[in-house]
Amino acid sequence: MPGAAPTAPANDRFPVTIHHKLGTTTIPAEPKRIVALSYEEDTLGAIGITPIAYGANDFLPGGRYPWLVGKIDLSGSTELKNVFNALNLEQIAGLRPDLILATNFYGLENHYDELSRIAPTVGFINEPGTSTWQDVSRLIGRAVGRSAQTEQAISATEADINAVAARLPGLRGRTFSSSFYHDPGQPFAVIDDPATSSVALYAQLGLVLSPTVTSTVKDRSLSMEQIGSLDADFMFVGFAAPELRTSLDGNPAYTAIPAVREGRVYQADPFTALTFNNPTLLNIPWQLRQIASTLERVAARDTA
Repeated sequence: MPGAAPTAPANDRFPVTIHHKLGTTTIPAEPKRIVALSYEEDTLGAIGITPIAYGANDFLPGGRYPWLVGKIDLSGSTELKNVFNALNLEQIAGLRPDLILATNFYGLENHYDELSRIAPTVGFINEPGTSTWQDVSRLIGRAVGRSAQTEQAISATEADINAVAARLPGLRGRTFSSSFYHDPGQPFAVIDDPATSSVALYAQLGLVLSPTVTSTVKDRSLSMEQIGSLDADFMFVGFAAPELRTSLDGNPAYTAIPAVREGRVYQADPFTALTFNNPTLLNIPWQLRQIASTLERVAARDTA
């Protein structure tokens, strides 16, 4: 049924039918010309498949994602520009795909029917950004007929996560907040829903979404006057531009936050912030390396 988490059959055979939020998709044969619209190239790369096209990251164009080095070469693939704001359906049709993956594509409901007329299209399980990275990976693996390889890749990434949790047992039960500063003086965008993929990843480390965030933030928005509510054992803040980080570093209300004052905040550029909001099978180990030193301070924190 639509919205159900994918299962991994013992042996993948085609045709295969995939149920997702926007409908049912049948893939008649093993796909050879795959278009990845929403970061599916990460899972594909982990199981030995290169898409013919992928959605560009506006913050780091050209497929130069550090976690893809040695996993997949996208230099021969078409980079699809501005997919979330102005999807070029004619360009996609001209590529003659036999499968379109849009498992984390915001706004897919506006294009699903047209994309489905081009090629079998697999959408998100429930809503974009809400399914775990494991379930999204399994959905992709089943669509391309490589469930067994996908399970192996999932196990490898889970081993990386478990290794961090085992090395830093002090993380268990600690709180975290995650926010993004878009424009000067404007509200922060804050993750306030426990049912998001990034929250699920942090939970694997033993962290819990700050109850202050869940009780204070409304509709993912927090005003500058309430910035102190972002305090948590681990605080993640993304910035749309370097000057925003500079201005916030000079804001007494921000620098007075205990997590900031004690070095338990990780300040991210737009590319890194986007990555943290979209955990994938391959980018998770990279994420954990970026925040390793901050997590160590959180785990060692004496709250007595």
